[in-house]
Amino acid sequence: MTAFPRILVTNDDGIDAPGLVEAERIAAALADEVWTIAPLGDQSGVGQGISMHQPLRLSRYGERRYAVSGTPADCVMYAMAEFFADEPPDLVLSGVNWGANLSDSVMYSGTVGAVLAANHLGIDAIALSQAFHARSAVDFAVTRAFAVPAIETLAARRSADGSCCWNVNFPMQAVESVRGLRFTRQVGGAIRAPQLIAGADGRGLAYHWLSFERDTGAISAADADVVALRDHWVSAMPLHGTRCDEALFQRASAEGEHRLQPAAESA
Repeated sequence: MTAFPRILVTNDDGIDAPGLVEAERIAAALADEVWTIAPLGDQSGVGQGISMHQPLRLSRYGERRYAVSGTPADCVMYAMAEFFADEPPDLVLSGVNWGANLSDSVMYSGTVGAVLAANHLGIDAIALSQAFHARSAVDFAVTRAFAVPAIETLAARRSADGSCCWNVNFPMQAVESVRGLRFTRQVGGAIRAPQLIAGADGRGLAYHWLSFERDTGAISAADADVVALRDHWVSAMPLHGTRCDEALFQRASAEGEHRLQPAAESA
């Protein structure tokens, strides 16, 4: 018996992405049974969004391999309702994303959104992302070398921590230079400002691509996810599904309730 009898694989790059094949190979090394339910097309940047204004359509791509016309979170929800209604999978793997999901980008990542959707349903889940130096130079060598031992290390913590929900990023370095696994935290400050890239369509009508001015060089905290990759470590950041600022809640609730007066009607 393997560590995970059944693993569900998804991603945000789509059913034809090369990283999905890598994730399926990783899952096959860990599970007796692998299911793939991935978006039909690229869903990068959608976070944990779900489809509320269009139906979902399922396409079969092979044995236990399907595409859904929706987001990564849709894929998880669809899988739970259609294929795992009686018994959930033992683990959800999301990725392998071609490009790191670090720092400010974590909140927008569809790769991460899928594992948060799984975690909300009480299912262990791990996001996998491979950093790159050049988008066109696809190389998953570090992921291939270290994904299985990293997942096994994180899964072994379940009994102590009570859950298994992680964002794992692999550095783009020579395999022999990778130093191991470092536990990290999400940091801010990498995204400096939004940018608009202007263009025009065939009718001369203006459009804009949304982009970002980024700078990770100023991030120096030893426990930052960005720094771990820079120092040749695999980064493992724990995730949780709530957005409540617990420290602020404790301070504010200590003040007690505040009575409010209705606002005066405007003239």
